[in-house]
Amino acid sequence: MMSLLSERRHCREIIDLPITNYSLSEYTENLADIRKVNRFFGDYHATLKHFSSIIPVSRSAIAGPIRVLDIATGSADIPVAIVMWARKQGIQIKVTAIDNNPLAVREAAAFTRRYPEITVTVSDAFSMPFEDESFDIVLCTKALHHCSEEHTITLLKEISRVAAIGYIIMDLRRSCLAWALISVFTRLFTRNRLTRHDGPLSVLRSYTVSELGALVGKAGLISHRLVKEPFWLMVVSGKKERKD
Repeated sequence: MMSLLSERRHCREIIDLPITNYSLSEYTENLADIRKVNRFFGDYHATLKHFSSIIPVSRSAIAGPIRVLDIATGSADIPVAIVMWARKQGIQIKVTAIDNNPLAVREAAAFTRRYPEITVTVSDAFSMPFEDESFDIVLCTKALHHCSEEHTITLLKEISRVAAIGYIIMDLRRSCLAWALISVFTRLFTRNRLTRHDGPLSVLRSYTVSELGALVGKAGLISHRLVKEPFWLMVVSGKKERKD
């Protein structure tokens, strides 16, 4: 098994193929499976933990709502979790959720219809149509393992470019136990073809901590932290120095 995970796999997941390779119902079910994984395997908790640490202690330093960008949003369940948290904290927030898959944007728009704080749109994450520092906090959850090393560096640079205060980048850590767990989970709890194929493959396509750390360095991100989180997650987070 160690040889299986010694090097990162580069074969593509089904959801990275043209949308003619799967049906709308298959894709919708796959997004529902991803929401379950995010809920029960710590994605919401880890995101909110790092998000709350980046928000300035003096919120008066931000004029108006906190501007958040969520990249590769899927069904936008991470933005919903953030908005629900912000409501409880009495924090004004405005989230722009983007994805390059029009089916994802369609599902996300439906999933977020009760959350006017969230706007969903189609956008290319590697060349985002936003000005520098357009958003206070930029999020990117479980997208890096879909990218080549070159595209990962490009995405990291784009995240840093559009973030004014800070960023949170979360992904899986490649490990034997993570691969075994998701393999069993996808066989026992879903019949969805996409989930069963892409779930275990996503672990094989993921970076190790040292691999991601090297790419973060090549992207030129400074003042960042790269930490392990439970359930084989890892998070790169950083606060940008404010320009006077």
